[in-house]
Amino acid sequence: MPALSPALSPKRLLLCSRENANRVASRLFDESQGRISIVRTTNPMQPFRVCTLPTCGERVEVEMVS
Repeated sequence: MPALSPALSPKRLLLCSRENANRVASRLFDESQGRISIVRTTNPMQPFRVCTLPTCGERVEVEMVS
């Protein structure tokens, strides 16, 4: 995965972090009690994505199931 550009704002760096993806996934999991996944993308502006159903071939970093 390409490194994030240092020219990005501090807010963007926070939004792009794995820690933020974990927070979002935890909130969704608490509300839905279903399957929540954090997947790694190839987009440097969104290196992690939280979803309920990853597509085939996506790299799942974390999966929460009830």
